[in-house]
Order: sequence, then structure tokens, then C-alpha cells
Amino acid sequence: MVEQEIHIALRFRLATGKVTLNEIVYRVQELKDSLMARVLEVILAGYDDLICERLSENYPSESRKGLGRHLMREAAEGRWCRCRRVRKRGYRNVPRRIATVFGRLEVPLRVVECCGCGARYSPLLDALSIDSYARKEGNFEREVIEAVIDTNYRRLIEGRSIDISLGGVHNLVVGSDIDKHFETPIETKKLRGLMADGTGLKQHRGRKGELRAVVGITTAGRVEPLGCFVNTEWSEIEKLIRARLKHSDDCQLSFVFDGEPRLDTFLADVATSQRCTWHGPRGLYHALWRDGLRKEQSKEHLAKVKQLIGIEVPEGDYEIISAHDKREVQRKYESSKREMEQLIETFRAKGYGQAVSYLESLSRRLFTNIELWLKTGIIAPKTISLLERVFRELGRRLKKIAWGWKDTTVTKLSKLIMLKQYTRDKWEQYWKAKLGIQGHFSIHLVSLELKPCQHF
Repeated sequence: MVEQEIHIALRFRLATGKVTLNEIVYRVQELKDSLMARVLEVILAGYDDLICERLSENYPSESRKGLGRHLMREAAEGRWCRCRRVRKRGYRNVPRRIATVFGRLEVPLRVVECCGCGARYSPLLDALSIDSYARKEGNFEREVIEAVIDTNYRRLIEGRSIDISLGGVHNLVVGSDIDKHFETPIETKKLRGLMADGTGLKQHRGRKGELRAVVGITTAGRVEPLGCFVNTEWSEIEKLIRARLKHSDDCQLSFVFDGEPRLDTFLADVATSQRCTWHGPRGLYHALWRDGLRKEQSKEHLAKVKQLIGIEVPEGDYEIISAHDKREVQRKYESSKREMEQLIETFRAKGYGQAVSYLESLSRRLFTNIELWLKTGIIAPKTISLLERVFRELGRRLKKIAWGWKDTTVTKLSKLIMLKQYTRDKWEQYWKAKLGIQGHFSIHLVSLELKPCQHF
């Protein structure tokens, strides 16, 4: 490890008795990016000097470890030279221009010549893991991606003054490796429920697409994104999600869905199905309407179903909840099931065939959360309201700007949005791994001292 200091001299003028704090902060903020860019230039220049000194002078091999790697001159493609001794040969005619979060950076690159094979190269590029044709650094990519998540492309260019074209922004989204993050295993013991749903998406030339998402609900009640898919069959989605879940036999989960028939057996070997209690009365209204009942005529039946499914379980540690409270939940559960069966018979007697069919299907999966609580004490979700909020976040960003995109691009941006919005810790981990943040560099402020300007 090498430790160095950068001495910065700033000069300011202020009108005594007239300047305000607002103006001072405004001017200091104007200086921020240019100052950081200059600091970065000095650090890189110092690092370049250090590398070339160690490669050209008589330093032990341990001091040159990780430095000076280059392809052998006039050798087979991809063959690396083993020599780590060089001669300095000045600088490249044109500095390397790299886009950073502080603005465009111009880095003078020193050229060296290998004493072994005679190849000429710039050792700073390999030491910094900069590709031959790279024109941006990873933090710049992160800033652009986060800006895309918050707004659309054109507002990003016009509002944030990021020095990148619309095509460049799109290429960053398309080239993202976010799919790899959504392949990592998830332990089901950290979840208490699963949810899946879909929403419409406008695509190229008026074509209507389908955006589908699967999320888990953690024991803390937070969203755990499991996957986003565009125009993908539920059977294929089920295979991909099942491959991610590390399920143990003693883990009890509920799977909440809105009643879509294609989700009836979704992840049946992992979780027990639970119909969304919000969609229950809503679906019954449409069933009664098909049986000939209008809104005023169905109100009483809808209110009855809402009452039957409105059982609440006590919050807190299941072990310390009183036996009386548990018996009360058991009583309400059994009473609601009986009354639901009676309501089905009433509909059957009145000839409401659609309503009978709907309630029979609904009742089989309507009290899963209560049954799970009575059996294990786990408070499982009973509505897909959390997933609905996820779709609002996705739709707010995608439905107006994704009309010309390919399915893979929409999928990638959806995953980026979900990861950033709902799992901030994993979002940070993703970028730290992508940027290679491993504690090999640190910088901190040592001191600041006010001195009178010698030119005054």
C-alpha cells in the first residue's frame, strides 16, 4: 500500500457584510465537479508515475505484482508476455477521454516498451482494468441507470446534463448484466409468502404485451423481487422461479394470486394457494352480473362476502398469544366457512350458476392464510396489494417509453427498477460487485487551513 497527499489551494473573494450563506453554498457547489475531476486527474497521474517507476527501476518482483501485464509482440493472439521490465517512451499523442460522474476526464497515458518482447503499451490501463476502447467508467454507468429508473430517456438528457446520447443510454440498459443477479438462489425460510401477477404493456406498432412479475414477501413484510418477464408463458416462469427457490420441507408458504386460472397450480409443490381477498368480492360482482344481477341487487351479497373474509389474526409472537384469542380466530374461521357454504347453496337455489361456480372455486383457497396461522403461527399475506404497488412503479416508467423496445430490454429495465426500489441493500451489493469495490483504495480529508492570499 502507498500513501500520498494532495494539497489543494482554493482562492475566494467575498464582499464583507453583503455575502449570504446561500451564495457561498451555490458557488461551492458549482466548483464540486470540476474540483473532483482535477483530484481524479492528479491521483491517476501519480499512480501512472508509480507504476512506471516500479517497472523501469530495479524493484523486487513483489513490488511489481499485478503491474505491467501485456500481450506479447508478434506472438499468437492472446499470448501474454512474462517480462515485467520496461523502458519509458513518453506519452501518447492524444489523451484518453473517459466519461465519469464528475464530467469528461482527459487522462495522459504514458507509453512504455517491454525489455523482453519490445511491445509498446500503457501500463496504467491494465492496472485500472480499463478496456482498450472503454470511454466511460462504471460509476458513470450507475448514474445513468439510476437516472433512467427515475425518469425517461429524453428528460434524463435534458434535465440532468449527463454527457451521453439517447442511443448511449439505451445501450447501457440493453448491455446490463442484471439478469445474473436474478439467478442467485433464495432461501424460502426467509419468506412468508409468494405473489404473481401480470399487467398489460404497449409495444411496437400498437402490439399489446404482457409484463409478468413474481415477488416474495419476507418475514419483515418487505418485497423480495424474484423475477420479471415479458410475453413469457407462466409454465416457463414457474420453472425459472422454482430453480431459484431453495425450499425446505419444514417451510410453510402461501402463494397469493388474483384468481387467474393459469396460476391455479403455480408453485404448488412449494406453496399453498391463497386467493387475493381484495379480488374475491370484485370477481363475485362480475359473476353475479353475468347471472343477471345489477349493481344494486348484488350489493348485499358482496357485503356478506367481505364480512366473511375479513378475519384478522393477532399481531405479535404466536407463542405468547393467549389460548382465548387463538380459539376466537378458530371460531370465526369455522363460522365463515359454514356461512360461505350456505351462501353457495342460496345462490344455487336461486339459479345463479356463474356465482355458484365462482364461489366454490374461491372458497377452496380463500382462508389459506388463516389455516396457515392456526397451524404454524405464520402471518401470511392475503392480498396482492404489495405486488400491485410494484406494478404501479413499473408502469409509471415503462408504459409510456417502452413501446418500441424488445422484450429483453423491457425485462432488464423492469428488473433494475424492482431491485433499486425494493431492495436497496442488494442494489448496493450488485454495484459494489460490478464496480469491483474491495477496499483497495480509500481517501479522506486530512485538514483545511485558511491563509491570507499573498496577492492581496
